[in-house]
Amino acid sequence: MTALSLRGLSWQPYSRAEPTLLDLDLEIPAGQRVLLAGASGSGKSTVLRALAGLLDEETGELSGSAPGPSRPGERGLLLQNPLDALVAATVGREAAFGPENAALPREEIQARTAAALDAALVDLPAGRAPLDASGGQQQRLALAGSLALEPSALLLDEPTSMLDEDTAAAVRESLLAAAADRTLVIAEHHLSPWLDHVDRLIVLGEQAQILADGPPHEVAAGLIQDSDAPFHPADREHDSGQPEGAIIAALRGIDVQRGGRAVLADLDLELRSGRLSVVTGPSGSGKTTLLRTLLGLTTPSAGSVERPEPSRIAFVPQNPAHSFVAASVREEVLASPWARDEQLAEQLLERAGLSALAEANPHTLSGGEQRRLAIVAALAQEPRLLVLDEPTVGLDDVRHREVLELLEAARAEGCAVVAATHDPVLSARGDDECHLDGPAPERRTAPDRTISPVPRSRTIPADALNPLTLCLIGILAAIGSFAVQSWQGGLLALLPLALLAPLAVRSLRGGLLRLTPILLSAAGLAWTTALLGDAPSLSGEAWLLGAKEAARITVFVAPGVLALGSVDPTALGDALGGRLRMPARMIAASVAGLIRAGHLGRQWEIITHARILRGLGTRTSPRMLAGATLALLVDALRGAQQQALAMDSRGFATATTRSWALPSPLRRADLLGMAIAVGLAVWPLLAELLVG
Repeated sequence: MTALSLRGLSWQPYSRAEPTLLDLDLEIPAGQRVLLAGASGSGKSTVLRALAGLLDEETGELSGSAPGPSRPGERGLLLQNPLDALVAATVGREAAFGPENAALPREEIQARTAAALDAALVDLPAGRAPLDASGGQQQRLALAGSLALEPSALLLDEPTSMLDEDTAAAVRESLLAAAADRTLVIAEHHLSPWLDHVDRLIVLGEQAQILADGPPHEVAAGLIQDSDAPFHPADREHDSGQPEGAIIAALRGIDVQRGGRAVLADLDLELRSGRLSVVTGPSGSGKTTLLRTLLGLTTPSAGSVERPEPSRIAFVPQNPAHSFVAASVREEVLASPWARDEQLAEQLLERAGLSALAEANPHTLSGGEQRRLAIVAALAQEPRLLVLDEPTVGLDDVRHREVLELLEAARAEGCAVVAATHDPVLSARGDDECHLDGPAPERRTAPDRTISPVPRSRTIPADALNPLTLCLIGILAAIGSFAVQSWQGGLLALLPLALLAPLAVRSLRGGLLRLTPILLSAAGLAWTTALLGDAPSLSGEAWLLGAKEAARITVFVAPGVLALGSVDPTALGDALGGRLRMPARMIAASVAGLIRAGHLGRQWEIITHARILRGLGTRTSPRMLAGATLALLVDALRGAQQQALAMDSRGFATATTRSWALPSPLRRADLLGMAIAVGLAVWPLLAELLVG
């Protein structure tokens, strides 16, 4: 067990005008269980980072004492947004990242990974891609990543905020069992489920000033707000004899398939004017898929969809910042061409308590303020259908009530409101509920916990080779290209490439996409050489020189592009770090960066869809594409910063040596691969000899 201490700690990020923490003193004895409460923006997440020893003096001014961990993984930190914590390509490698940083043997890495996935109730096989999981599943996976290090202290930032009630209760029970002999600090907005299980409740005010500190039930007595109590629709006058409004949108007999399995099957849903419909169900049951189908972003395999015209639909994504396009709050509310009423915009800002922030940049607002702004911007479009994805996640009681009041106002004005949610309070306020059970389990056995290579959509011969062999093929082929001295020799040197290319591409389209930039570069080089080379401009001799240069550059680049294009970044990292013993932290960081780059396509889709749904352009609109590109860049930079924090929280910052969960074996097939590499190195020279 580990005692935690902060003494006279102040922290002011360079991006903030005021300190986030100011002269904070906090002592947590070893083995104590502490619940941190406080309004949004009070500094709970920053306190957890400080306790984990992860405040970076390069990003802010730090004073006071905050002793860090004594070993990698001593303090496990769970971030609020699970997507920021993803560093690996599979569920198994995600959970194994911490034990790898601790340089544990492979057998122990496997054992800890399996135990952590079971403890966090991760219902996904070890070979599944984390990016394909739901938000709740990602949250459980991030928790497993923290547990796998067997930390002496667990620091959890809203560990059940994205889970349905039943799953949250099960995860909470499992988490408390796992923390039986550990120091535990939990930052939460919803206190009731934790009060019987903690020793101490600390309430934070502005700049993390301690407002109350003591026995949980005593401190909580004056804190638990009405929004934390059950709410029954019958309690509202709105529901008494309320007639059903006109049908605004509907799903009829909808089937949606993904990855060969049914996500939604024979689903019917009617959304009516002046009514709030809630979509509930466990993580991974298809709530977001339902919303996407309703918005026209997912095409069902069967059934029909009825919806208003695009200008009468408004959407609020789970991360409201993905929809922001303007430099000020007021401009954001009126950014959509469908939001024309400036007087209505001012009224909505006043109603949401955002008038004082009208000139602030939306990205500088707190999480609760951003969510209210996104809803206000949606309502300014005067929609007939308002669609929201988890509109109350991560909000304190006051902000939670403010969001519910905005939804109540939309309903009162005749809008059909539909929200996907795990929030029991929001669910209780709904007029109609669509509960999704999710697809029936294909098997009753536990998910496979064995760490394995990244699964491939289609196996090709190049998969039998070690990544180092494929690297060798690319390197030796590039060296051999310098022997090309004539256009005839260059064309002959391309022959093995044409014969071997089908062995290294998974599809014709993928191969052509990889080769297109090379061929365009070769054509450009041929043209430039023919125009500006030593021979008379654009003469026959000049074109032959251009053909030689084009063949040489193709032979130089294409083998490496085709060979390495089939390599999985994780397998390449295992080979470079585990077999060649290259600097482990550099390799691990590079692999995580390549995997993060693979997420950009998903982020681009989210950002562009949010803009298109606001009427800010089409997929081919230059202005929309320019704005989305900038937003993606900003999102990528912020995501990289959070990913670095997630990696450091799992022992990466203090790891001096590292192990690798999987070996990188050399097999008999690699002997053939090495022979091919040598052949590609000498073939251009032989080709030149053959053509004289």
